[in-house]
Amino acid sequence: MHGSFCFMSGFIVLAFAGALLQQSAPHPSTQTLYAAPAIRPFEPASDFGREQAQGDAETEAHRRPLETPVSVEAYVRSYEYSPGDTEAAYDQGVASAEIRVDQSAGPMDGRWRVADEQGQVLFGLVLDDDDRGPVEGGWRGGSGAGAASVDGGVITLDGLGALTMEPAGSVWRGTLTEGGRTRAVTVSRPG
Repeated sequence: MHGSFCFMSGFIVLAFAGALLQQSAPHPSTQTLYAAPAIRPFEPASDFGREQAQGDAETEAHRRPLETPVSVEAYVRSYEYSPGDTEAAYDQGVASAEIRVDQSAGPMDGRWRVADEQGQVLFGLVLDDDDRGPVEGGWRGGSGAGAASVDGGVITLDGLGALTMEPAGSVWRGTLTEGGRTRAVTVSRPG
C-alpha cells in the first residue's frame, strides 16, 4: 500500500509539473526577431575624444564654480563654451544616423490619421514599414484599438474592418469597410 501511494504521489507531482511547464502560444505577429540594424548607429572610433585639437590645450577646460552672483553688466566672457570637436562630431554622427534610418524606411512607415469626409478624425494608425518585410502596426480610436497588417493595398484593422488607400496629392484617399458598411475617408500624416 505504501509503495502504490508513493508511486501515485510521484505521478501527480509529475503531471502537475508538466502542466506548469506548458508555454502559451506565440503571438501571431509576423515581425522578425531583433537583429542588428543594417545601418549602424553612430559609433565613435576607440580614440574618439582623447586627442585635443590644435589650440584647445592652451584654454581653460573647466571654469571654477561661481562664488557670488555676477550681474549681466559685469560679465565679460561668453556664457557657454562653444562646442569642441568631440561634441560637434557626436552631434554630426547622431544626425547622420537618423538620416540613414529615415532613408531606409518604406512609404507606409510612420503615423497616420484617418478622418471621415467632414474632417472628423476616426482613429490613428501607426505602421512599421522597414521596406524589407511585412508592414504591420496598430490602430487606436474612439471605437477601440487593435493590430493592423498590410497585405497588398489593403490594411486589415483587427476588430474594426479594412482600409484601402491610394495617394491623392498631399493626402491619401481611402475606403474604410467596417461591419459591412463602406465609406470614403481621408488618410494623412499628423502635423
